[in-house]
Amino acid sequence: MILSKDKSILTNTWFLTAGETDARSLMPITLMAARAIETATEHANALGIGYTELAEHRLGWVLARLSIEVLRYPGINETYSMSTWIEGYNRFFSDRCYEMTDASGNTIANIRSMWVAIDMKTRTMADLAELERERFPISERRSPVSKERAPLIAKGAEVSTRDYTFKYCDIDFNRHVNTIRYLELVLNTYSLDFFDKNDIRRLDVSFEHECHFGDTVTLKTGAAAMPANAMVTEIHTHQPQQRAVSVKLTFSKRAQQAATE
Repeated sequence: MILSKDKSILTNTWFLTAGETDARSLMPITLMAARAIETATEHANALGIGYTELAEHRLGWVLARLSIEVLRYPGINETYSMSTWIEGYNRFFSDRCYEMTDASGNTIANIRSMWVAIDMKTRTMADLAELERERFPISERRSPVSKERAPLIAKGAEVSTRDYTFKYCDIDFNRHVNTIRYLELVLNTYSLDFFDKNDIRRLDVSFEHECHFGDTVTLKTGAAAMPANAMVTEIHTHQPQQRAVSVKLTFSKRAQQAATE
């Protein structure tokens, strides 16, 4: 872990093992998301706004939005790094951005996220005003990833559905569904053959309501309004009936596949 002198930027470095890669021997986008959460956690801890400090105020961080733009996917035995910084902050949420680079310093992916403070007992939005503003060093660095509204299936689009009931391994320490499990559920909507021919170039996620052990949800998948090469999966709870999570995946043909067509 490397922390800049003013503590505004934290950088971590990893080595991609074979066991971490997907069926194509590449880094899965779920691991990119997991690394972003891990790096944000370390930076928050270093700034004194992590789990332990916020717990003293009965507060906690919840990931509300996540967008990942992928330039390329690292392969087995690659070394890669991720840097994170706070782009903006107010009483209720923090805009946190990231850049992933390879061993030569070339950009692999750019990431934008929004974290919301919640009251850990009521699970409702909380106020960060009681924390010293100095704990949130705003970086002048800016991310090229645009902010997006919550993804929605286009009106009139053909929709496929399937149900899923959350199980023990889906739950995290807060006793609600883990962020990465939502993403894995959505990715499992598509076949291996589909991913052999297509790459995810951008992922947009909006987390609206928490799901818990035993909840049965319906995954609804259909075309996004735009762009034309994007699909959206909305995860809806049954009791109460509401949209909990929505995920947009923007695809491109894999290079070797496009060359043969």
